[in-house]
Amino acid sequence: MISAADIVTAILSLYPYMSGNNRQCIVENRTQIEHVLDASQRAYPEMPMEIIAAIGFVETHLGCDQGEGGNWGAPISPTQRHVAGTPFQAATALWHSYERCHTWEGAARRFRTGLCRPTPTGSAYSRRAMHVVNRLRTHINRQNEIHHDLCMNNINNRCNTM
Repeated sequence: MISAADIVTAILSLYPYMSGNNRQCIVENRTQIEHVLDASQRAYPEMPMEIIAAIGFVETHLGCDQGEGGNWGAPISPTQRHVAGTPFQAATALWHSYERCHTWEGAARRFRTGLCRPTPTGSAYSRRAMHVVNRLRTHINRQNEIHHDLCMNNINNRCNTM
């Protein structure tokens, strides 16, 4: 299982250069970001944590884009489209989009455009989000394999299990 700490570590490893002060902001707000990911996982256990992390990263660099105030891109409610909501509201919007669209790529499109079906803007956005998801998964799996291999080669076998 992928943890919130694994995801934030992977984002910082995979994306060493970000616009503005986003990287430093993610480092400084790491605990808050991990808390949001964990809370989202508890509320929506069927939603892979890396999905909401990728959407939050693509949408607002996990709330660190200038002017975002920590929000992850979802409106506070469907009736208040231009009022920014919290990161947890973004997770809720993404989950409801998944329920409507039945795929995570469709959910990403709906999160961005309000439509499950492909559109030029929505399709490019959902491809980018899913690319981030796949990069996160691959990176985390590789790190876990390296950790496992190091543990297996450790004579004293002092490694912690993951």
